[in-house]
Amino acid sequence: MFRLISYVMGESAMELTVKRLSECTLNQAIEVWNKGFEDYYVQIVMTVDAFLARMVAESLSADYSFVAFDGDEPVGIILNGIRTMNGVKTAWNGGTAVAVSHRRHGVARQLLEASIRLYREEDVSLATLEAFKQNEKAIALYRKMGYEVTDQLVLLESAEAWQPGELPHGDYTVRWTGPHEAARLPFYNANSAWQTGWQSLKDGHTVIASDSEGRPVGYALVKRAYDASGEHVSTLLYQCVTSPDVTDAGGIVRLLCSEVFAGADALRKRAFNLSKTSVCAEVLTAGGFTVAVEQVKMDKSL
Repeated sequence: MFRLISYVMGESAMELTVKRLSECTLNQAIEVWNKGFEDYYVQIVMTVDAFLARMVAESLSADYSFVAFDGDEPVGIILNGIRTMNGVKTAWNGGTAVAVSHRRHGVARQLLEASIRLYREEDVSLATLEAFKQNEKAIALYRKMGYEVTDQLVLLESAEAWQPGELPHGDYTVRWTGPHEAARLPFYNANSAWQTGWQSLKDGHTVIASDSEGRPVGYALVKRAYDASGEHVSTLLYQCVTSPDVTDAGGIVRLLCSEVFAGADALRKRAFNLSKTSVCAEVLTAGGFTVAVEQVKMDKSL
């Protein structure tokens, strides 16, 4: 896909061409990604291996993603993925970046417009993304493109021993299984942030808590990281959700978190993109976790 738009930059005109990432070289994609995020809120400069790993892990597609060029120079990029979740075909903007030299000239808007056209061509019903809460300019642009804020998200972290508080009364069993098992639960949260869905945890686990009659009452999606010698170095929690039928949601969450963080007292522990108002965020904060990053989740119906 190509679009040619002319802008005036100083005394010269910029001719912006938007191409699918699949029509570009890998080096061009890495170059513009790193230029676009060089002054970002967090360090996400990519190597070739890291870029490819992220595309695979987060179900991002080169056919659905776009790169903007000023002549032969790549100056902007947007990464997109499409999944069907609970019967809803959903697109995710996994990163939009424009080189500092080419900002405020409509590059990001053109990338978003190209993406939204593609979503419609692919019969997508819902477009979603996350943005840093302090990135007001980006959020304003997304609003102009029809996105609305639907949730407040937090990344919580702790390097201290986990303090569970009171655990639920009764007989409960906890088992570890594959990440796909979360989707089989009737109360699985398919509307969570894209990166916290089970499809993004190909090397992760679902931890399921069941009551004395074997009925699932809650689950956690989790991934453990190991160093080159096989030592467990960190634990990352993606979701922790209870059945709507339970009367002690906080207790079930504390039970699951105690299982997830077992043996990780001195290790880095993080919970990624939880809803700020969720029971899990409340429990973790009470247990010593602090907010490291705040984001907004934004959706657009198509």
